Amino acid sequence: MTHLEERAFTSEKVRALTHLTPRQLQYWDEQKFLSPSLRRKAGKGRRRLYDFRDLVSLRVAADLRHAGVSLQLIRKAVEHLRELDYEHPLSQLRFWQVGGRLYFEETGTVREARRPGQTIAVFEIPLAEIVDELEQGIVRLDRRDHGRVERRRGALGSKPLVAGTRIPVESVHRLHADGADEREILRLYPDLEAEDVRAALAVEPRVRRKRAS
Repeated sequence: MTHLEERAFTSEKVRALTHLTPRQLQYWDEQKFLSPSLRRKAGKGRRRLYDFRDLVSLRVAADLRHAGVSLQLIRKAVEHLRELDYEHPLSQLRFWQVGGRLYFEETGTVREARRPGQTIAVFEIPLAEIVDELEQGIVRLDRRDHGRVERRRGALGSKPLVAGTRIPVESVHRLHADGADEREILRLYPDLEAEDVRAALAVEPRVRRKRAS
C-alpha cells in the first residue's frame, strides 16, 4: 500500500470512491470531523487534497451513514478514540452497526459508541476488506474503460453503476429527468466522461411499482 500512501486525492476522486456529496465533504471539513490531511481549503480557488488514510476514513464514515448510523454517534466514537491518540481512528479500527447502534473494536475489545468506556465483547475483526476495495476502486478510476455500466456484488446493493465507479445509473437518470443536460451532469460528476453519461442514460430506468390500494 506504500504507493497509495504517497498519493494525493482530490475531492472529485474522493467523491467517486466514497459517493459522498460535495456538501458532506465541505461540512465534515468545516466541523473538523474529517478534514484533508494534505491541504485545507481556505478561501476560493484552494483545493482539498486527501491522503489514502483520509480516503479510508471517509469511506468508512460514508458506509456507516448509509447504514443509518447518526453522524453524532460516529463523531462521539472518533473523538473518544482521538483522545486515545488514534490519529485516524476510522482508518485504523473496525466499525460496524447493529440495529442503528455503532460499535468499534479497539485493542481487541468491542465497545459501543454511546458508551465507549464500556466493554461489550472481546474478539478481533480486520479492516483489510475495505482497504482492498478502495485500492481496487483507485485502480478502476486510473485505468477504467469508459462508456460501460456494471453491477458489483455488495456495491450499493448491487445496483447498476457506471463501470469503475460507485455512481449509480439511477442518479444520472434522476439528474437528466430534472432537466440537467450532459454538460451539467459532467460538472456534477467530474470523474465521468461523456460516454459514461450516454451509457448510463441508455440503460432502461427502473420503474417502481405502486402498491395496490
